[in-house]
Amino acid sequence: MPDYVGDKIDRQSHYIAGLPGTGKTTLAKFFASLCSPRVLIYDPLQQYEGFSDEERYIPRSDSLDEFDGVCRQLRAKSKITFIVEECERYIGQGKPLGENAFDLINRGRNWGIGVYAVTRRIQRLSKDFFDLSQHVFLFRIGLKSRGYIADMIGWDDTRKLMRLPVYHFMHYNVETEGSSIHVLKLGGTSAGVVTKEEEAKRQEEAQDIKKGHVEQQEIKQPEEIQQPEETKENE
Repeated sequence: MPDYVGDKIDRQSHYIAGLPGTGKTTLAKFFASLCSPRVLIYDPLQQYEGFSDEERYIPRSDSLDEFDGVCRQLRAKSKITFIVEECERYIGQGKPLGENAFDLINRGRNWGIGVYAVTRRIQRLSKDFFDLSQHVFLFRIGLKSRGYIADMIGWDDTRKLMRLPVYHFMHYNVETEGSSIHVLKLGGTSAGVVTKEEEAKRQEEAQDIKKGHVEQQEIKQPEEIQQPEETKENE
């Protein structure tokens, strides 16, 4: 895992994906807190209540024109991180990007603007964005995404993703093509294979994460991860 400190995180592009409830938005909130206050979250599902109005934008619709308008405003800034939830709606495979969105995604790094694409429908996200990313964070994926992911990271790593427990994720470095498995921790407690009661409690913790409490999270690589029996997941 790279060491995310200072404005280093602002200039990079990242891809965070996985099935619902696996921990991807919790990780995105953690990164958002590191970038605060120089962050803007495109929040169509209104999941980032702990952030200020200046740090989040709730779109009125899935309009690509509205998304392009926000990108136009960001182009006038520098050293800011743009986190896009449900990004497949705006940076989807085959979707036409507006002029400002295209420039921001393709050249934002040169302006000190990083883009975080967060999605639960991995196979609908543009593969071009994967090629532009420096780091990819993948939580457990479903059957529909296998071929799409394998085209980008290979079948060996894809099979590992199919069996990841909740709150475990793979960090894939696009530039070096190296991968490693990590555990997302809340309040210093590992969130791995848990009981229904523990899972319910951790879901509450994830929803209650606010800027003042994000520092309680830790991202560490475990010594050993026990793989559960393979089950079929559908998105």
